[in-house]
Amino acid sequence: MAGVVVCCDMAHRADAELPPQRLTVLSERINRLEEDESTLHVKHSEPDIPDATPRVEGESFYVSRQCLAHQSPYFRALFFGCGVESSKRKIEIKGLSLRHFRVLMDHSRTSRLALDRENVLGILETADFLQLERARLLCCKFLERELHLSNCLGMMAYAWQLGCTQLYIVARQVVLTHFSAVVAEEDFLSLSKDTIANLLASDDLTIHKDDLALEATLRWVSFDPKREEHFLELIELVRPESLSLPFITQLLTRMKSSDPRAKLICMLNEHFPASWSMGKSMRRTRARETLFVLGGPHDQEQQPLYQFHPLSGRWQSCAPLQRKNLTQYSVAAVGDNVVVTGGYFRDVLWFSVDWVRVYECGNQRWVDAPALQKSRHSHCSIGLDSVLYVLGGSMDEGVVDDVERLVLGSKEGWEEVEPMVRAVERAATAALASCIYVACGLDENGEVYSGIQRYVVKEDQWDVVSYSPFPRYDLVATELNGALYLFGGQTLRFDVETDEWTVLEEESLDRKFFCGCTTVSGQIYLVSERKSNKTFPNMVLMDPYIDTCIEVDDAIPCPVPLRGCVTMRMVM
Repeated sequence: MAGVVVCCDMAHRADAELPPQRLTVLSERINRLEEDESTLHVKHSEPDIPDATPRVEGESFYVSRQCLAHQSPYFRALFFGCGVESSKRKIEIKGLSLRHFRVLMDHSRTSRLALDRENVLGILETADFLQLERARLLCCKFLERELHLSNCLGMMAYAWQLGCTQLYIVARQVVLTHFSAVVAEEDFLSLSKDTIANLLASDDLTIHKDDLALEATLRWVSFDPKREEHFLELIELVRPESLSLPFITQLLTRMKSSDPRAKLICMLNEHFPASWSMGKSMRRTRARETLFVLGGPHDQEQQPLYQFHPLSGRWQSCAPLQRKNLTQYSVAAVGDNVVVTGGYFRDVLWFSVDWVRVYECGNQRWVDAPALQKSRHSHCSIGLDSVLYVLGGSMDEGVVDDVERLVLGSKEGWEEVEPMVRAVERAATAALASCIYVACGLDENGEVYSGIQRYVVKEDQWDVVSYSPFPRYDLVATELNGALYLFGGQTLRFDVETDEWTVLEEESLDRKFFCGCTTVSGQIYLVSERKSNKTFPNMVLMDPYIDTCIEVDDAIPCPVPLRGCVTMRMVM
């Protein structure tokens, strides 16, 4: 999907020719809970009576001073400050586009903002000038959805210049996780030295070998002879122990060639970095994400566990789970552990269990952990830091709303916390910004629940933040760069801050269900497609920042059905 075109030097380019969208944004208020008016509008008896007339490019707008002042510090100072404008009914505002100002005035009355690829940059800059924070947020979220490999460098620079912190963070993360592709972009050569250093020093830089880090440094420095003075400083950020032998050999052959980078390689040879002399650079600790899948028929003596390394594409077999006749359990990653909780077990009859088994990646073994307070199956589980949460599901008596947590490795045992708003089973879960989200599922009546339930950890409190436009059960969910993604039948993106649902129009995912999904190194992996009562060991790589999904058949060595799919962040 090609997105909004933003060049590194365009701080004020508001209208660009843009290709068609692959995203369809639904109404901002689909099945929404009643909006909290106190956060958006002034509460007084007659909020819409106009008592001021700002003029832009000769056109007058009849507005409520209090309504606009409540939404914007700019208008608060304009209407109620000490300036001469505060005593005037007609106020001339200069330097703004009439077209964009008109859209923002409509937004101030209706809370709806008509954004498209042609007007979003102009409206954002106007909203930034007028300090209309809600409109500014909606514009930034629109631009986040438009991020693409072709514009992420420009968007990062643009967001930094405009002070759009979250947009900058997301754009930078796209650059870091797609570094190998981004380095080839022309905008890369326009980055500042400090930006290059910031990227190379990041723990989130996603590269298989530091060959690419050194090659990127050579490309950037050789573009402008004046940059040679920065070469030795930047080269300190490359880890020599992660350079491949073929790449080093290639560098040495360049020294006597006519390659324009030969001078830099000779400089490196003559001024060997001090950190390299020690044999290992200590400037950066690289953390890499890896994927674990667990599955197999429940009637077998063991269920295999596999680890997948995305950068190398390598699968590695781990110690299997030794639990025959156990199904409908939940799998979560907590720290550097894979944790299996609960499930449905058959001895003579089927019944729910309270078992907890932990695979310790460091020791490569399974161990028992304290049993759940309540036996359950078809539930959700998720890890936040060192804490494991188990949510909802079914006991033998029926669907429950109970939630309990365990600090892994502590002696405290399981602790009950605030129950969910609605009891559900077979729901999807994901974590975002220290909050846990439970999406849809089946309720106690066996009906599909459309709500998105949120647990705020610090407050030990649940609420319902939105409702899915396409509610289903047996969905899978994950978080990517501050947004929630739901898969199953339809592919949806949910922006929590703005309550916007977006349909991702991707043919290879349409009307398909999967056993698991997880985010690894800035990309979403969907594994083991369900068809009727069968599952298949396939994998789909879904990346919102490129133009196509990558389908890989028979990519999973783990036997189906797949029981769990999780991501673990490990320091390499």
